Amino acid sequence: MTKKTEQLNTKTSELNNQTQQSAENIKSAAKNIKSIISVFEPILSLKLKKMITAERQENTSNPQDAIAEQTQQESGTATPAATEPQSDEVEVQGSVTYSEDPLYNEDGSANLGNQNHQEYGCYIDIMTGTVMDDVDVAGQTGRVDLIFTATDYYGSAPMYAFLTPAYVKNDIFSNYYFRGPVYKDANIPARQWDEVNESEIALTKLTAIQFDKIKNNDQLLAVVKNTPGFKDKFESRTKIEGKVFAIKTEMGNRTTYGLMHVVNHYGTTGKNGYLKIKLKVTGIDTNGDGLPDIQPYLK
Repeated sequence: MTKKTEQLNTKTSELNNQTQQSAENIKSAAKNIKSIISVFEPILSLKLKKMITAERQENTSNPQDAIAEQTQQESGTATPAATEPQSDEVEVQGSVTYSEDPLYNEDGSANLGNQNHQEYGCYIDIMTGTVMDDVDVAGQTGRVDLIFTATDYYGSAPMYAFLTPAYVKNDIFSNYYFRGPVYKDANIPARQWDEVNESEIALTKLTAIQFDKIKNNDQLLAVVKNTPGFKDKFESRTKIEGKVFAIKTEMGNRTTYGLMHVVNHYGTTGKNGYLKIKLKVTGIDTNGDGLPDIQPYLK
């Protein structure tokens, strides 16, 4: 073998090594990008969506705007603002008043009622942060991940519980958790649902401060993975204010991992009992910017 051939072989080998290393670096970078995707806070997003909708309705309900729009259509002209695509972002100005939804609060929390509450629903869709009642959930029971109940049936101390839809539907004793002024044994809606999620829930050791520090998917999934004792229900004889729960739904048509912080627990087992909760779920990032995409959550 000539010296020139040896040099050529050496350079070829070095090039192959560099190419392989570059490929490994790309794989490592891709994995890192996936891991640092920010978690998604669905309640905040849902509140923003409602604010956007309220503003658009307010704009279109103005008679002068309607007349101007009709004039533009008849003349075939349009103002620059009318031709610009609508954005999903809203600049909140002090002069604009939005119609507030009582389910969602300014601090990015939601109000989740017990099964007896007169205003707040007891069903929660973890992926989108949507609180639903029996009217809302009709035809879309597959969106419900958890049900919050409170009853005094079990004795002097109240029983508070998070139940999964599959547990309520399939366990013959689940009706006891619903006993109260609204539901009796024979009329629990979730027992009649055709589609139910087989969710799981577990109590974590996280504090409120630690919950706030969860910023990306790796952190959230690490908490879920390291939390033991996932079951189809959680029950407590005392109020659950301040507790942080891990929730997971792993099914063929729905995979969701999330954390739920119970900020406040109001009332007991009657028609005024509810929780103020915050949610964080795994972010879905399709464009590689490290930020969760909004669209997959808007069901």
